[in-house]
Amino acid sequence: MIRGLFQQARNEAERFWAARNTRERWLLGGGGLLVVVILPYVAFWEPLVERRDQLEAQVADQRQDLAWMRAAAEEIRAHDGEGGSAEPVTDERSLLSLVDRAAREAGLDDQLSRVQPDGDGTLRVWMDQVPFDELMEWLDGLQRAAGVEVDALTVERTQEDGLVNVRLTLEVET
Repeated sequence: MIRGLFQQARNEAERFWAARNTRERWLLGGGGLLVVVILPYVAFWEPLVERRDQLEAQVADQRQDLAWMRAAAEEIRAHDGEGGSAEPVTDERSLLSLVDRAAREAGLDDQLSRVQPDGDGTLRVWMDQVPFDELMEWLDGLQRAAGVEVDALTVERTQEDGLVNVRLTLEVET
């Protein structure tokens, strides 16, 4: 059945070709050759090159972000050694109120989307669209003022430069 269809299509193509004059055959042959040459370029090569360029741009952006994060980490480490006696927090309620008050004082209360006690002096905090620099200053202030440490931290980059979404777990320094 398929063989018969193939043979029928071949016969029709031969009839079509035989019905053309020499000039039309040259034009059709040249056009066919042009399609055979251009089609692989347009269908395969060009998309691959475009995707490679996109990935190279992403890598460059991520390297820039990494360099900035390393510099920020160095700055945080440098501030770690600076003095200040921390007043320990004694229970979940006071940690919750301390975090809430510190966020209001730092102007980050609008970015707090959720705060949840997690038992044993720990607190989970969700913040959206928070300026990264202000977040780091806020966390540093919490550590200095009350001995609150970051146990877990997840930072997601947003579309806007300098703003991040954060999920973190805070605990009382022991």
